[in-house]
Amino acid sequence: MNFKKIGALVMTAAMTASVLAGCGSENTATSDTTATDAQTTTANTVTADAGNAQVETQKVELKIWVPEEEVEITDQMVQKFDEAHDEFDISYEIAVVGIDEAPQALETDADTAADIFYTPSGGVGDLAAKGLLLPITKDIDSLKADLPESAVNAVTIDGLTYAVPFSPNTFFMYYNKDLFTEEEVKSLDTMLAKDLGEGMWNFSTQLTNSWYAEMFFLGNGCTLFGADGTQADDCSFNDANGYAAGEYMIDLASNSKYLEDADGVGGNAFKEGKLGAVTSGAWSAPEFKEALGDKVGAVALPVANIGGKDVQLSNFVDFKTITVKSNTQYPLAAQQLAVYMASPESCLVRYNQQGDVPVLKSLSESDEIKNNFVASALNDQAGFATNQPSIPQMGDYWDPMKAFGVSVYNGEVTQANLQAQLDALVDSITSTLTN
Repeated sequence: MNFKKIGALVMTAAMTASVLAGCGSENTATSDTTATDAQTTTANTVTADAGNAQVETQKVELKIWVPEEEVEITDQMVQKFDEAHDEFDISYEIAVVGIDEAPQALETDADTAADIFYTPSGGVGDLAAKGLLLPITKDIDSLKADLPESAVNAVTIDGLTYAVPFSPNTFFMYYNKDLFTEEEVKSLDTMLAKDLGEGMWNFSTQLTNSWYAEMFFLGNGCTLFGADGTQADDCSFNDANGYAAGEYMIDLASNSKYLEDADGVGGNAFKEGKLGAVTSGAWSAPEFKEALGDKVGAVALPVANIGGKDVQLSNFVDFKTITVKSNTQYPLAAQQLAVYMASPESCLVRYNQQGDVPVLKSLSESDEIKNNFVASALNDQAGFATNQPSIPQMGDYWDPMKAFGVSVYNGEVTQANLQAQLDALVDSITSTLTN
């Protein structure tokens, strides 16, 4: 998932009115507080009676950035969290800032940025290296025990956990059951060979998008930043396997049965019944189901015959995560709330209300999730996928890979110049290391 520059922070007036509220009213100091009490009260902290016991209550003001679809859910989460924590009296502000935009906004002005925000795990390493993220230490251990190793590794830098994963983020393949059988969608070459009729396309993905184009290289055994994604000067996209992957992309781009999914073209053709299969993620399920009903199927990416052998296409998988900025004034409350927002209770609400498939093993392995064909396809592909590197140098990958894909699609990369183009690609990805 490539980061995009932020244009503006969006918060509607209606939203502001509904979520700018103090939740912990039962813990708030009353007007009867005596002068003596006031002298013993620390800054931002009041003492509230709870029977004969006294509970110190910290007044907390949190700013939270979430995608638009998360506003109501987040409002519910914060209120439930506050009800369960007598030690906090929380006032909060929820603003709509996309998961891709939040990291750039934090870098632009950390002082005015949200205390808690969403970010893709692929950018966690870069933000942590810049000192912008607070390590998550409070309440995280029990949750980590319920996370797959890949999710933990994606947010762990030098032994510290810098984000809380809640949903795998990768793409898989939707197909039209009237056009392809379950057996046919196992092989991309079988799919492309089929005649679907006049005015039809067989397959669509995004060669011009660096979050999609890597599937041919990774599927054919290439590595980005080494086998474990941590070797900043290592990219094998220009070796023999990379050359074969490039050849496959060239052939695919020139195939009349292929449709480049630029600006939603592929998705629209799929909804109109003019396309056999398209790569996308769980976010597309509602509109595809609405358009095609029971005709929609979803599976992991197919195998492709690259370099004379069938290989399983392997894309990046990262995770939607919740993070805390390093200079928050309320590190304890922010950490605990971030963990709660990724808890089983919260993830189940998020899944039921908007379809985000939980990464927690206790939920992803449940019958409820396994019996959902979209969730099943996502989890199947996540098993074939490659963890998106989270080292800071990952930021050097996106633009060069996009430029290569655009050149392939436009016919500027040919077999005659492919090796030179791949060499230039690898050099562009790794050259900034010496700058």
